[in-house]
This record gives sequence, structure tokens and C-alpha cells, in this order.
Amino acid sequence: MTGGRRLFGTVWLPAVLVAVLVLSAAMAVDAAFRAPVAAWLGPAAGPAVVGLGAAAVVRSLGPRMVRPLLAGLLAAGWLWCRQWWPETLMIGLAPQPETLAAITTSTADLRETIWTGTIPVETSAPLLAGVGAVLALTALVTDAIAVGLRCPAIAGLPPLALIAGSAAITAGSTPWPALALAATAWLGLLAADTRSGVSSPSVGAVGVETVSRGGPADAGGPADARGRWAAGWGWTAVWGTVAAAGVAVGALIVAQLTLPFLSAGLAPEGQRFILGQGTGPVNPAADLSQELRSGQGYAGITYETDDGLGIYLRTAVVDDVMASPWDANPPQHAGDPTTTSFYPAAAHLAEIEGDETEAASDASDAGAAGGASGTGDAGVTDAPPRRDLVSLSLDGWTGNWAPLPDQTVAIEPIVGEWGWEVDPTTFSAYRQEASPVEISYQTAVLPLDLTFEELADRAGAVAPQGVYNRWGADPALEGSAVQELAEDLTAGTDNPVEQAVALQDHLLSDDFTYSETAPVEQGYDGSGLELTEQFLEAGAGYCIHFASAMVMMAQSVDIPARVVVGYAPVGAVDGRHRVTADRAHAWPELYIDQVGWVPFEPTQSVGRVPAYAQSEDTAGPTASPDPSVEDQGASPSPSASEEPETPGEDAGPGTTAGPGTPGTPGVPVGALLVLVGTILVGLLLVVFPRGLRHRRRQARLASGSVRRAWAEVEDTAVDLGQGRKPHESEQAFAARLTAAAELSGADAPVMTEVAGVAGRPPDLQSTGMSGRSPGLEDAAHTLVEAITWARYAPEGAPPPEGAEDVAAAALAIITGLEEASDPAGRRRARWFPRSLVPESLRR
Repeated sequence: MTGGRRLFGTVWLPAVLVAVLVLSAAMAVDAAFRAPVAAWLGPAAGPAVVGLGAAAVVRSLGPRMVRPLLAGLLAAGWLWCRQWWPETLMIGLAPQPETLAAITTSTADLRETIWTGTIPVETSAPLLAGVGAVLALTALVTDAIAVGLRCPAIAGLPPLALIAGSAAITAGSTPWPALALAATAWLGLLAADTRSGVSSPSVGAVGVETVSRGGPADAGGPADARGRWAAGWGWTAVWGTVAAAGVAVGALIVAQLTLPFLSAGLAPEGQRFILGQGTGPVNPAADLSQELRSGQGYAGITYETDDGLGIYLRTAVVDDVMASPWDANPPQHAGDPTTTSFYPAAAHLAEIEGDETEAASDASDAGAAGGASGTGDAGVTDAPPRRDLVSLSLDGWTGNWAPLPDQTVAIEPIVGEWGWEVDPTTFSAYRQEASPVEISYQTAVLPLDLTFEELADRAGAVAPQGVYNRWGADPALEGSAVQELAEDLTAGTDNPVEQAVALQDHLLSDDFTYSETAPVEQGYDGSGLELTEQFLEAGAGYCIHFASAMVMMAQSVDIPARVVVGYAPVGAVDGRHRVTADRAHAWPELYIDQVGWVPFEPTQSVGRVPAYAQSEDTAGPTASPDPSVEDQGASPSPSASEEPETPGEDAGPGTTAGPGTPGTPGVPVGALLVLVGTILVGLLLVVFPRGLRHRRRQARLASGSVRRAWAEVEDTAVDLGQGRKPHESEQAFAARLTAAAELSGADAPVMTEVAGVAGRPPDLQSTGMSGRSPGLEDAAHTLVEAITWARYAPEGAPPPEGAEDVAAAALAIITGLEEASDPAGRRRARWFPRSLVPESLRR
């Protein structure tokens, strides 16, 4: 019965606690799924539970680390395949090449879901299989740390990583019941490790745990346990461990309450999770969210402008704003940059007003100059005064869409040489291949330098039918809340410019706020008519929501409109603008007859509102300015501003002091947490081995157990580089250690002095140690006699004389060994004890 209880306490109970810990931590990702937690956690948890069970079975037979881990991986892997791809298994049991092919296909499907999905996502077999694999690996790694390495204090790190990663993905926090259950399971692992009294296996010469043949009072026996706990050391260890773990759990709770990293997610805008940059047809909303999730990271784009001002960079145009998710498919009528002309709004106006010849000549000159020089430098002198030249550099750019300045009229031919083709209908450049590119090129930009009155005067009443067919209102908008709101806002005017500004002013009013978390918390994070209606009612969102709302409202009043995805302006450092990922942005373009596609800026606190979009007859926008763009109200268009940005001031909505305050400068929380986490982990890795080794020695010597006292002597010898050799008997090993210890002259150590070296707990006297200081030879004799009795004596044989002083004998030898070692060896033994590493990994 005693053996069964011991097996349960050291093998099965930890396995159960690990399962509870990991599955509770997995609750953090529940916000990512539309299905209730039972619908996805049950199927996903199967491989983890089976893997832990298999590891526990193997561990109950003796091995503790490598073989249980391998058994768990094999069992979890088999059930994983059997659960999701049973038809590919040979006779339903053995995986075969078809299984690998099915896993590859599911992985591709999972990547597509991650790529295009909007949280919360619908559960699918590939998604649940992926979650199951993550849970199984997390559970087995946690089990290996807690039970195999006997380090339960750091076994909570993998589940904590699961919680933190889930918070970054979903902008949600772990439900409190699940967090409490995970914390309880973690504390249970710590308490079970202390209560079991097994901090290291009792090993023989080859490191295999030897079955006890001693009497009931020996290691692990009831009398031994009663004596140990009656002495008070067991409860002291447990409460000390619980207190330390309580501090760690308390810190996690405080962090979850106060830090955006755990409570609001890492993404400044949107909460989708993306792997890599776009390849092939992409979801612009996902691309945008990917860039924003990268925080302050470099986006791989730098540029220079003639006037030193930041500009909007466009990459793609959304095909259908009503779609969920958004799509941006490759253009069907793209051409080479040298032969395909762009006609943005300003160029279109020039053509209408009779300047068509001049505009065409200027565009041709800019392209020809770039082709002749290879860098486009000659184009600078030929450009007309009102035309800006923008020089861009891409560093390792792997996207399909090349960033182009808004209102571009000409592109340097080198862009075409790298495989990009330009689409004159969307003013974008696309390539099929997505290999990394290092390229520098120039573009000519013609800003739309008009006032509101000038633009309104030039506006026609009816856009061309071809534009309506592609970018006009969707039938689903008929009778929608979006249409009702748009008609109310534009009542009393039929001028499309006045209507557009009225829609923009509404979104920039006090009725709306910029928020990264509200869409997720309230369930409208994404695109599509239904989610846009929820955004208009809630009044809080980020650029995707503001741009979608303005485009749909414009379409509802018969103004063709579309969403552009790219980057908002950034400030310059030494004349160069370095684009960071947090500047990823989306904005609306409206087609104004007789003018062309005109950009607007309805997003609160991001970018700048162009001068032509500011009317004296409408309420002035009340949104706080973007800190990356100075003098927001004076800028004539999204391509330029009258006052330059403050040099180096490229903070954007991702640099927030807290959720919902994108314009507030502050410390990047993600970067700060990474720094603090790295420091804490470093300190833990340095301090933890010494603390664990110190605690293990205290527990062993306080137990009065023969086996554990011998194990401590063996481990100390390992730490000091004098470990037991496979061929050595107990007597030969003890004799060699005695000879080494005698070199220090520590033949009779004083107990009060030894306590500071060996870590002797204050209650050693009460655990059976007599307090006398044996000589090294006597100590070795006592220890060898005791371990020989414990391992080889028949059942019921009386203990040898002096067995009650085995802890004092072990302490004498340990002290002598430490004092005989050189200072460097002692430091290595204290800070980097090799005995904590499984014996199979030491050689």
C-alpha cells in the first residue's frame, strides 16, 4: 500500500496536475473561436491527455526523463493521427506516407485560416488539429520539466507562454476561473514535489533507481515520513514553496490587470494572427493586421521626398468592401511601368482642363530619365515645379504589392525589371513571385492641391458607368442602417464632395473614438456590412472600421468608393522616412466625377485630413492629431503637408499609453515587457539551480533517510567533478571521497560552521542527528554500512550501529569534499550543479 501511495504521489498525481494546468491555460485562447469552449477543447485535448498518461506509465516503471517523454510523444502523435486522419492509417493503426500527405494538406489549410481568418473564427478540423498539437507539446514539455527534471517551480513557464501568446492573439484575458485553476494546479505541483520528499532519485552506480530492501523506518517509509513531518521541516518547505509560488501567481494576476500585453493584446489594430507576408492573392485586412501586430518593427521601407514631408504609401485596393474577409486579387489588366500611365485625380484634372499634353510629357520625362540613368536622378531637373519626386528603398521586401506613393503619375522602369506590373485602375503594382527584394526606385507624384471649394466646383454629378459597375453600391446596402445614416448626413446637398466631407466629419466627430480593443470585446472586429453597422452603433474602432464605414456610406448615396491599404505618413530622420509596421493603414477613396479618385481620411488620430476635405460649412473635426503628422489641418492632400513632421517623430497608433489612446506617446509596452521578461528569465536561470540544489540538500539531510543521505553525497561528488564511476562499489566510492576530503584537513567539522556551507536546516537535532562530529573515516564507514543495509539487507534485518547518525556522516564527507575543492570548483558546484541534469545527459 505504501508503494502504491508513493507511486501515486510521485507519478500519477503530477501527471494529473500538469493536465489541469495546461488545459486551464488553454482557456486563454477561447476568445479566438466562435464555438463554445467544450466544443473545441474536448477534441483538442485528447492527444495531450493520452501523451501524459503514456509518460506516466513509463515513468512508473523506473525511467524519469527521456523514455517517458518519448513514450508520451509517440502516444500523443498516434492519437493525433488517429483522431484527424484515420483513413490514412494502415489497418487503422500505423501511419504511412498518405498520413504525412494529409498532415501537409491540413497544415496548408490551417495556414490559410490563420492568413485570412478574422477572430473569432469558426472551428475546423485543421484548426483543432493544430491546437491539439500545441497543447500536446506544451503538456509533455511541462511534464518533463516538473516530473522528469524535478523543477516544478519553472514548469509553469510553458503554460504561462500559452496564456501570454493567446492574449497577444485575441486581446482577451484568461477567464478568472481558468486562471485560478491553473494557479492551483501549479501550486499543487510544487506542494506534491515537496510532500513526496523526492527531489532526486536514489541511484546506484549506473543511475538506476534501486528498490528499497530496508526496514519500514528507511527512506520513504511511514516512520521516516512521520518523523520528518513531525520535525516541522516538511511543513516549512511546503509553506515556503507555496508562498514563493503565490508571489509568482500574484504577479501574473497583477500583470493581467494592468499590462496591455496580457489584457489588450499586442496588436495596435485588429486581433488577427498572421504567418509571414502575403504571397499570391491576399487578404488586405490580414496583411494590415500583420504589419500592425509587428509593433514598432521596421517594415522594410524607407523613402525621401523633395520637401521632406511624409506621404501615404499605397499597396493594394480592396476588391469588395462588403466581403468578409477582404480580398485583393491580382490585377487582370496590368502592364509594364514604362508603357502604362497613371492618371490620379490631379493628372485627371490637368487632362480635363487642357493640360493633357504637358502632363503626358512630364510623365514620359520622369520615366525616361529613370531608365537612362538607372537611378532616375536625371528626372529631378526635368520635373515640373509642382511635381514631387519620391525615392524609395525596399529592404528584404517579400510582398506581392510594391509600395507606391499616393497620387503617383510615373514609376521608374526598374520596378518592371523586378517583375512588377502596374494597374492603372487601382494605381498599384503587383508581382506573382514574393521572394525578398532589395531595390531602390523613384516615382513622380502630383498632389491634389485644391481647397474644398475648388474641388466642389469641379465635381460632376454622375460618375462613368464602368466605375459604378465595379465600385458602386452593393444591393445589400439597400434599406440598411448604413444607408439610413448616410442619407441623414447628406440630406440637403447633392454635391458629391459636400456629401463626402459630411460623411468624413461624422466619423471624425466626438461620436467616435479610436480603439484597438472595443471591436474584439464587442464582437465586430472585421469587415462586412453587419460588422460595420455594429461599429457605427458602438462608435469605437480602428482604421479598417472607419474606412469601411465611409466607403459603404458613400456607396449608399451613389458615390463610387473603395478602400486602399498601405502606410500612413511617418516623420523623417536626417531627411529619410523609415516606415515602421505600426504605420500600416487603410483609408477610403471616393470617385468624384470630372476629378477622379480622391482620398479622404476619416480615421481618428491617424494620418492627416487633406485641405480639400475641410469645409467651413461643416463641423470641424474634433479628433486628436496624429503625433507623426504635424499641422494636420493645414495639409492640402494626403500626399503632402505644409509643415514638416518633427524629425524622428514616427510614433503611431501602435505606440499607446493604453487601449483606446493611440495618439498618446508612451513606452512601447511589448518591447518593455520583452526586456523585463528577458532579464527575469536570465536571473531565474542563474539563481534557480543554486536555490534548487540548496533546497534539495536541506530536505535530504533533514529526512534522516539512509538512501537520501547517500544520494546527497553522490550528487555533491558529481557537482565537484568526482562522481561515482560505474565500476565502483559503495565502499570504494566512499574511500575515494574520504581520501579527497582529508586533503582539506576537515577531519572533524564543527556543525555550526558546516551549516552555512551545507545548507543544514535549523532542526537537524530534532530529526535524529546526535550533533557529534564524526571523523571522515568513521563517517565513511557509517555511511557505507547504512547504505549496504538499506539496499541489500534481507527484509526485517536490524539497522547497523550508528545508522541514526547517517545524516551527520554524510554532512562530514560533503563538507570535507567542498573544502578540499578549489574555489572555482566550488563556485561551479554551487551555481551550475551538474547533479540537476539527468545522468543520461551528463556525458
